[in-house]
Amino acid sequence: MTTRYPFALIKEKLAARRGAALDFAIGQRRIGLPESIDSWIRANAVLAMKPAGQAEIEAFTEAATDLLRREYGADIAADRILPTPGGRAAMSAFVASILEPGDEVLVTEPGYPSFARLATHRHANLHEAVLDPEHGFAPDLGSALDRDAAPLRVIALNYPNNPTGATLTPETIELLRRVTGTGTIVFNDATYGPLVYDHQPTSLLNENISGDSQIELVELHSFSKLFPIGPIAVSFLAGSEKTMRSVSNYSEFAWSPLSSLQVQATTLCLHDSARLQELREFFPIQLAQLRQTLTDIGFEPYPSPSGIYSICPVPAHIGGKAVTTGAEAAEHLMDDFDLAVVAWDTPQHSYLRFSSLYQPGDLERLAGLRERLQLDWPFPSGSAVHPATVKGNLCWHDRLSGTRFRYCAKRK
Repeated sequence: MTTRYPFALIKEKLAARRGAALDFAIGQRRIGLPESIDSWIRANAVLAMKPAGQAEIEAFTEAATDLLRREYGADIAADRILPTPGGRAAMSAFVASILEPGDEVLVTEPGYPSFARLATHRHANLHEAVLDPEHGFAPDLGSALDRDAAPLRVIALNYPNNPTGATLTPETIELLRRVTGTGTIVFNDATYGPLVYDHQPTSLLNENISGDSQIELVELHSFSKLFPIGPIAVSFLAGSEKTMRSVSNYSEFAWSPLSSLQVQATTLCLHDSARLQELREFFPIQLAQLRQTLTDIGFEPYPSPSGIYSICPVPAHIGGKAVTTGAEAAEHLMDDFDLAVVAWDTPQHSYLRFSSLYQPGDLERLAGLRERLQLDWPFPSGSAVHPATVKGNLCWHDRLSGTRFRYCAKRK
């Protein structure tokens, strides 16, 4: 596990190239703030110097309850919602106030990396549930079900998942119940929560989902990915009154009070259901165009049912050079092709993540790399099949029928 935040390293490499690199790693926003919110922030910038008052906090929590009810059908009382300066600050406070050294923590992999790093710094015992591409990236909980160890203190999820785009399914929720015991908290990072494209967004806080009252649920909702208000965006945690009070007590000395500008601006965003619908219409088009371009140049992108990313397995060769991991492939693409992507490696699988936050002309430039990339796979290329790894061996599996029909070279 690297000590540096991986996205910070990518940003440094992009900055060093002074705009010369194709940025399919972080990307840039193409949809700005709604004019009404943008104008309000500019007109009220002085509120950045004023701490938020109790009335403003209450208006925020009421707006958050409305959002959860409107988007997810979850009925959560306002006193179970805690505003936080941002998503990573929320995770940090939750981990610091809940975990003790030696606690058992289960995380999904691949997934947003911050929670695992925070738990490791807290000296928790980390276990990974690998997301299985053969089953729609559902978590493989076999090792967790078979484990004969101390009970899990936290199961940390990331749904909709970054980078796979997987969403919560009834089967996944039932599996989670089988590994959840008394005293376990199920934490879900729902940063991309509203960006689901083939069904209604799902929250673990919905009583039809949570079911068992003995399972404690905590969910993070963050808005910097939905509304580009940068450092003034406020996130929130929603959970039991006891846990929210514990995190709140920690936050009293862990960070400065939220400003009036932060709280009021994000409250305006929470009420803007029209913008969420606009994003749900915008990103599927961006993703479809990205996936088509990736397919045209030789990648094999997985489906993208949610979120803003498209992921692909790592080819055997890029530009004539053998690559065996996502990290190695991403470094090669940046150094030799000025193409920035994000790598994800698990013990069983390696992926490259492409962002749909590309700029006009970027897809054409990406398509122009086809002849230089010369992607080579240890299996035949074709649009009706999809690469997968089964027990360490690469194979073909038909996306339409689900039939696995050919084993190939063993992946190192």
